[in-house]
Amino acid sequence: MENFHSKISIIIDEELRKSGNKEFAQRRNRLIGEGVISYGVKTSEIRKITKEYWRKNQELKMAESCFKIAEELISTKVFDNQMAGIFLLGLCQEISAKDIPRLKKLITLYLDNWATCDAISSEVMARILRDYSKKTGILYSWTQSQNKWLRRTALVTTIKLKDKIEDWEKIASQLLSISAEEKEPIVKKAIHWLRGSI
Repeated sequence: MENFHSKISIIIDEELRKSGNKEFAQRRNRLIGEGVISYGVKTSEIRKITKEYWRKNQELKMAESCFKIAEELISTKVFDNQMAGIFLLGLCQEISAKDIPRLKKLITLYLDNWATCDAISSEVMARILRDYSKKTGILYSWTQSQNKWLRRTALVTTIKLKDKIEDWEKIASQLLSISAEEKEPIVKKAIHWLRGSI
């Protein structure tokens, strides 16, 4: 099974690498951050490639396999691979609230830019918390984390949950209150976005 995981992540990486465009990678890096490594594949194409492999491989529909392959892709620190890993997690319906600690680990270990952070918030975390709204307490603890990407994930996930969970406005207001002393610019942008959503 380990070979299957590695094989799939290597194949996806190779396909993304071949689909890349250096000029687009440079433009994307200016938008996301100069330190980001990217093959230059458009997000819609990354999503299409990911969906293709997800459809073709039954194992990707199981949470354990999906997580292993997603982690292999996300851990490469290549933007296109990271997005592919996040899209895989978003497609896997077996991923649920019990997997939140694993998602936290992925965020804290590997995510280092606002685009992947926002993608995991909207593609994965918002879907889970929409279906398991009793777990929204996690947003409070993540908002108080030392890790800026967890803080941003909590805020962006909250934005994406608008009109999808009960007491959304109350949760959003409490998170804004918790974040009142935030100094990190990348998190402050998410605070501003959330404030504008209320």
